[in-house]
Order: sequence, then C-alpha cells, then structure tokens
Amino acid sequence: MVKNKKRVFLVEDDSAIADVYQIMFKKADFDVDVFSSGQESIRAIEEIEKGERQKSDIFIIDLILPDMNGMEILAYIKKTNATKNVPVFISTNQEQTSIDSKGIQPDKFIVKAHITPTQLVELIKKQLKSND
Repeated sequence: MVKNKKRVFLVEDDSAIADVYQIMFKKADFDVDVFSSGQESIRAIEEIEKGERQKSDIFIIDLILPDMNGMEILAYIKKTNATKNVPVFISTNQEQTSIDSKGIQPDKFIVKAHITPTQLVELIKKQLKSND
C-alpha cells in the first residue's frame, strides 16, 4: 500500500451516488472507505480512535441518512481525538443548509445537485492542500 495516498471517508446511503463518487475518488488516486449508514461510520471512527483503522484525510458525509443525521456524525468526529482536526464536508440534496448544529460547523456544505463529482474531487484536493 502506498502510504502517501490520501484517504476519503464517504458516508452516503444512495448506492448510485456512492458508486459514482467512489469511482471518481479512485481515479483521482484517493483511497476510499464507503459507509451506507451512520452507525457503520461511527463504528469506523471508533476503530480509527483505537488505531484499528487507518485515519482518513477528509470526511464526506450525507446529511440525511436512514439511521441518523449527518450533523450527529460531524459532532462525533469533532469530539473524537483522532479525527477532530480532519476536514468534514456535509453533502445534501437540500438547498437550505442552515442547520441547528449546536455550534459545530462542517468545513463545507455541498449541495449535490450543484456540484459534479469532478468538481467535488477538485474541492477535496484544494481542501487537503490547504491542510498540508
């Protein structure tokens, strides 16, 4: 495994969207971890905290999931020592992005209808470059 590959942590319950994003991220030479539920992603974050899973460089989280809200996952990421400084993008189909987040904000809100997968890859690259 190449150590300098950037890792994307994607939480998306729509399998068609997840597949397209995963293909684009891999084409851009990212490693990708894909989760379809909030609980699955919380378990993975716990594994990162315990050192059982490789830390991600960025989180892309769907706002509306079948089992929980993406903002709940964001709050969990920000309170976990191993992940609290990792950038988080919240993706949504909603135009309205003013969400009661108890003061916790993602690095970026993305409206899926307004961004192509290629543009998302570019946004991620830009975010990761600014974090280096």
